[in-house]
Parts: sequence; structure tokens; C-alpha cells
Amino acid sequence: MPKRTEPDEILKQIVKLSSGRHKIFLGMAPGVGKTYRMLEEAKELKKKGIDIVIGYIETQSRAENLNLINIHEVIPKQKLKVNNTEFYDLDLEAILERRPATVIIDELAHNNFPGSLNQKRYQDVQELLKNGISVLSTLNIHQLDSIAPVIEKNIGTKINETVPDWILNQADELVLIDIPIDELYHRLQVKQIYSEEQLKHAMKYFFKRSNLALLRDLALNIVAERVDAEVVSEKLSAKIKARILVAASPKETSLNLIRHAAEISKSSHADLDVLCILTKNIEQNLINDLREVTRISNGNFFLVKDIKTGIAEELIHFIKSNRITQVVMGYSKIPPWKQLLSDSKVFKVLEQTSNLDVLIINSKKDSIKSSIETIKSELEITDEKPSRVNFGKLKIYIGMAPGVGKTYKMLQDAKELHDNGKNILLGIIDTHGRSETAELMAGLNILPPKLIEHKGKYLQEFDLESGILAKPEYILIDELAHTNVPGAINNKRYQDVQYLLRAGINVMSTVNIQHIESLNDIVEQVTGIKVRETVPDWIISHASEIVLIDLSPEALQERLKAGKVYSLDKIEQALTHFFQKKNLIALRELSLREVAESVEHEMYPKEKKLKVLCFVEIASNTLRLIRKSARIANRLQAELIVMHIAKNTSKLTEEKKIAIIELEQLIVELGGDFRLVEGKDIVNEVINAVTKVKPDYTVIGEARRKGIFTLLQGAILRNILNKMIDSHTWVIGDFTREPT
Repeated sequence: MPKRTEPDEILKQIVKLSSGRHKIFLGMAPGVGKTYRMLEEAKELKKKGIDIVIGYIETQSRAENLNLINIHEVIPKQKLKVNNTEFYDLDLEAILERRPATVIIDELAHNNFPGSLNQKRYQDVQELLKNGISVLSTLNIHQLDSIAPVIEKNIGTKINETVPDWILNQADELVLIDIPIDELYHRLQVKQIYSEEQLKHAMKYFFKRSNLALLRDLALNIVAERVDAEVVSEKLSAKIKARILVAASPKETSLNLIRHAAEISKSSHADLDVLCILTKNIEQNLINDLREVTRISNGNFFLVKDIKTGIAEELIHFIKSNRITQVVMGYSKIPPWKQLLSDSKVFKVLEQTSNLDVLIINSKKDSIKSSIETIKSELEITDEKPSRVNFGKLKIYIGMAPGVGKTYKMLQDAKELHDNGKNILLGIIDTHGRSETAELMAGLNILPPKLIEHKGKYLQEFDLESGILAKPEYILIDELAHTNVPGAINNKRYQDVQYLLRAGINVMSTVNIQHIESLNDIVEQVTGIKVRETVPDWIISHASEIVLIDLSPEALQERLKAGKVYSLDKIEQALTHFFQKKNLIALRELSLREVAESVEHEMYPKEKKLKVLCFVEIASNTLRLIRKSARIANRLQAELIVMHIAKNTSKLTEEKKIAIIELEQLIVELGGDFRLVEGKDIVNEVINAVTKVKPDYTVIGEARRKGIFTLLQGAILRNILNKMIDSHTWVIGDFTREPT
């Protein structure tokens, strides 16, 4: 029988159906293009026959905004008099009387003038929504109640216009308008949004680079958090957001575990939980220290007493209940005669979970930094920006899927550069039959494609030689992950881009999140689709600017149905496969977090270059282990070294030789260094390698096979952990295995 719907739930559904929809365009600061994007959306709605009007707009005298405003009906503003001075504001009563389907209302956090029906503009919006009128509005991230105090502390100025956080949470759609900081600076100067004196003051305070980096990071992660809630509500098995659990004990060494976890949490913007399990009475001062260090590290502290099961069982229950992706814990060395019979917490956790990584901290490697003040200083944000010289600059537009508008935005930016006197060349653009995209190409120089014969046909490719000889300031290269036709100079388009950058030419390019090499496995896990065309992570990390083109899954599906992404005969298949809502939600979160990481690397540059050493077999899970190691290295801004130990290199089969060559190619693409080592005793070779390389972290894969082999693999891992002195050990969990 179908589940009976409760009366309260029916009432909620009726209210939801009768209410208007609220869509918010969120930005990191004024000037990023929120109003323009909102007006573009309004233009599309008008084309569809939606009755849409302008309730209130801030043009800031921007010509492009004025052109879009002129196509709409404008509700006249109400005139208010305050202290004999006239002001003009939103006329709520006039909008309610007109009753359009949708209304455009800029500046959601605006404080209304005395005499208005409500004190705040967001209250006007709530009234319109209750009356069944949909609203498009804009908001800056610093105008959220929870964010304003953080920014006030940084800039030393009171933020007077804010909205409650629930406004953002209750919005039907939230779209982030992302922009690199340098591009925002350029806009501020060129578009003359502020007077010269205002701009000078703003650049010193609010628009200081460190402030904008923080705001951009907050905006990306707040939207990612919202999307992650959708991932959970959709009951997706994929865990995209990193959630780190410290398995603490009432010992001073746990302070070191929390310190390590805090550093990793900061670099990956992960949630941090500290679980301390007490089996006996302990000194309260130590518990207070653990709690305080957790607080400083922005973590959540959980204290568990009087457990009825074992410590490992409590850990496993917490891991499964809270979608934990990684556990940080210590390890007690075990005598050889006890190893196979050991019930170590590390191995119990690995056996009874799946897709979980365990970081084992070696207490002898580091001196224990138990001082709370030391940990505070380690968590401070630095304000440095890496400089890039000689080479051309690479700007990448990233999206969650085809059709979000990457090429369109890239062409818009190119058009603006062209209007400002820059030499722009369209190297290769794929419009996919979209007329709006093709229209933006008008007036820009286009490089004719190169024709290459392949299997009796002439196929069009990017003409690399002509692109370099043309010497433009900027060249646009669409679809960075594209595989070139056999016969081209390079196999991949990103390799063409490298040549252009070396020639001192600035490149603007596009890529979808699923094409980033180290994300290959999680994309397959999320969508069930193996992506063949990928780009190395290092080309993304070397980009001077990364821009996220954000779109809600619902809006992308609408574009798809309207024939704006694929031809009509492919729409149904796309909607039931890659473009399913659950897939798009997960890919959107991946995109947000990937760009957030790039921002955080600028905010928290590492002074010391760490080393990550990964040991691999030639097996079915090897590529995943390498990709995971590359992501660990990337997050830690570390050097990646991958090592394979062969018993006898002179007796390698041809099949294994080819596998090793392919392995090395992938490692190089991921920005790593591959080493082939000969040795009969795996444990001794691992310890010797660790002693020579001196890595900060050693990465090993979890045993996959069942039966006696798994027992032997477990014994090897125990042996390594017992002998490891100079490194922390990262055990990468197997997501294909069902937990016991």
C-alpha cells in the first residue's frame, strides 16, 4: 500500500504549489555580474512568453544592463520623502496590483527607506512569493547574517545591509556567479563602477585581494554545502564532500592527530569531527585541551562514555552514520607473532567499511605539538599570490556538464576584451548549433581550421602552427579535453594549448568537470559512465584563472529539453543517462569544490614542499589508487612519487611492460614521478624506499581479494606499519568491495 500522506505534509505541498519561486544570483562582491546574468535569464523567460516585469534594478550606469532592461516593462518606483529629501524605492503595492508571473528585484539585502511597507527588501520578496509571484533577485555573500561578522573583522567596517541565512536556504534555485579576482579588478577599473576616490578606498579595504579570496572561497563552499544537502537527500551513495574523523583517545598524542586532520581539512575544506571514546575515568584537563584544539580547528568534538561495544565498533558506527570519507588515527605496534591474530582498530575499520581512507599518523615522525597557540599559528591564513612570468596565461571555464554556458561566457569575455582594444583570435569554437553562441563570434577574428585526412575523410582540427604565427594576445580554444585527429601535431588539444602558452600567447579554454583525470573514478562511481577523454590535473592547477560556470540541474535539463545542448534525437537518451538530476547534482558539487580548492591553494600556499610516495601493483585498482594519490598530493600541494616493486625486471612479460609504460604515462600526466624498483622482499623494499625518499605521507592500497591472499596482504601492511619510522601512512579504501 502507498504510504499515507500526513495532513501537515499535504498543507506544505499546497502552500509550495501556490507560492512563487525564488531564484537568487549569488556573487562574492559587487561588480561580478549578478544583475547582468539575472537580466539575461529574464530575457530568456520573456522569449518563452512568461509575464515578467522589473520591480527594482540597480544599473550602475552599465550600458549592457541598460540594453537588457529596455526590453521589459518597468514598474515605476515609489517616491518617499525622508527629512525633506526625496528617495525612490520598490513599490510593493504596485507590483501586487499588477500581479506579473515573475518580477526582477535587485539587491535583496537592501534596507528600505522609512515609510515603506517593510523594513527590508527581502521581506517585500517574501510577500510577493506568498502571493504566487516568482522573483529573480541578487545577493552578495558578505550580506548573509552569518558571513557579515567574518568580513567586518577583516575589513574593520560595519556591514549594514544583511539577510538571514534562511533566505538562501529556502530559495528554490541558487546560482553562483563566479569570477577570478583579477578579472573583477579589471572590471572595476574599466567599467568605472566607482569613482576614482571610492575605488582607491575600496581596493585598500573591502576589495583587498585577501578579502576577495576569502569571499570567493566562502561563496563557492556555501553553494557546495547546499548542493551536498541535495546529494544526501537524493540518497546518492557517492561521498563528494570530504568528511574527516579523528579517532581520538584521552592521550596527549591525540592533539597531534587533530593537528594533522586540521591541516588536511583546511586544504580540502572538509568537515572535521573528533570522536573521543572513554573506557575509564580520565583527567578532565586533557579532555578540555582536546575540545579546545578541536574548536580552534573548526571541528566538532564528540565525547562517548560507558560504551557497550568495543572502541572499533563505536568508530565504525559513527563512520557509517555520518558519511565519513577519511579517518585519522594512531597505530600501536604489534609483535610479529600476534600480527595475523590482531584485532587492531585500523584493520577492523577497513574490513567493515567501504570507500574509506585511513591516515595512520606516526607519532615518532613528528614531535608532538600540543600547544594550542602553536596550532592557532599553523591555521592562520596567508595573503600571498604566486607569480607567473614569461609564459602566456591560461584561463579555464569549468562546468558540471555540457550546456551550462562555458563557451558562451568565454565568448562574452573575449568580446569585452576585444572592445577594450585587445587582439583576440578564435582558435577553435564548437557552437553545437547554438545560435546565441554563434552570434557572439561576429566581429571577432576567426582562425580557419586545418583539414586532416583520416580514413578517407577530411576532418577539421585546430591549426596550431597558424595560431602561433598569428601571435594574438588571446586565443580561444574550446573543449580542452578533446582528442585530436590522428595526423595532428599533438594527440590532445591540451598539448596544443601548452605550445601556445610557451609562445607567450594567453589562452582561454573550456572543460567539464568529468574530464579532469584524477576525478575519473568518482565520476564513474556517480554516473556509471566511464569518461575516456581527460586532461591532466596539472594543466588545471597551472591555470592563471579558473572560472566556474554554475547552473542548477533543473535549468540545465530545461536547456536540454529545449534542444540547446544536443540535437532532438539525443535528448531522451541524455535525460535518462548522464543528464539525470542525481548525476547533475553530484557533478555540480564536484565542480564547486574543485574551483574552491584552487582558490584555497592561493589563500594557503605551502612554505615547505611535502612529498607523497605511493606504492602500486599492476592490478585492476591501480589507476584508481594513483588518481587518489594525485588528489591527496594536489590538496597538500605536494610532490607525487609513484613506485612499483618488481621481483625481477629482466623477466617482465610484454603485457606487464606495456602496463608499466601506460602507468608511467598516467603518472606523468598527473604531474607525478614514476620509479620502477627491483626487489624480492616487498616490506624491506618499501621501508628502504621510505628511508631514501623521506616522504611525509606513504600511500598504500587496501587489499581487495578475498580469502588467504587478503590475510597475507593484511600481514604485509601490518609489517610495514610496524617498521615505518619516517612517514605517515595513508591506506586507500576499496569502494568496489562490500563491507563485512
